[in-house]
Amino acid sequence: MTINELEQQLVENKLMTTYAQTALYEEAVNSIFNENNPAVIDSLIKGFHDETENQEVMYSTLHGIEFFYKKIGPKEYIAKVFPLLTTIQPEAYGWAETFFLRLLNNEQSFNDLKTLLPNMGNDEKKLLKTFCESLSKRNPERFAEKTDILLALA
Repeated sequence: MTINELEQQLVENKLMTTYAQTALYEEAVNSIFNENNPAVIDSLIKGFHDETENQEVMYSTLHGIEFFYKKIGPKEYIAKVFPLLTTIQPEAYGWAETFFLRLLNNEQSFNDLKTLLPNMGNDEKKLLKTFCESLSKRNPERFAEKTDILLALA
């Protein structure tokens, strides 16, 4: 199968409401990931949905994407992934926020995010502001300091 066909299989089965859908989703993720090329992040990111029945499998997809963090480096990873988070809205807002939260909680990623923020597009900055406001409101003791820094730069 081509990457486009695998991506379509991934998208069609991301709710994973049946065992068959879960198997097809996992097959697509594994085949795409086996390309071992950071370009596949574009396809893998489309496999997220907040209403999925199988959160564990979706976390595996997130971890698969994060593998490229080590392979291409934090700054390149953020530059690649963050703009893609705007494309999975609104059906995967929770997953997009999870990606952001994982960047926020990693000191290297947080520093790189600060560096990259001034050059982000308006859609990315708008999404970052939404994430920061949501996290800061939910847990100000934990997130206010970092989110305030990012909001000041946005």
